[in-house]
Amino acid sequence: MKIFFNFFFLIFSIILGIRSIAYGIYEVKQNENKAGGIGFTVFCLLTILFCNIVVCICCR
Repeated sequence: MKIFFNFFFLIFSIILGIRSIAYGIYEVKQNENKAGGIGFTVFCLLTILFCNIVVCICCR
């Protein structure tokens, strides 16, 4: 059951990561807000990475 949960959480995190990258690109291209787009993308990806590490460590 833990393996299924970790796999599901990883897939969900990848989907959220792709969506955050897409929104960051939208901010940079459409709104010409480079700092906001890059900052949002980096913050979201670091948060997703940290959450995956914590879930993998705690669900052993």
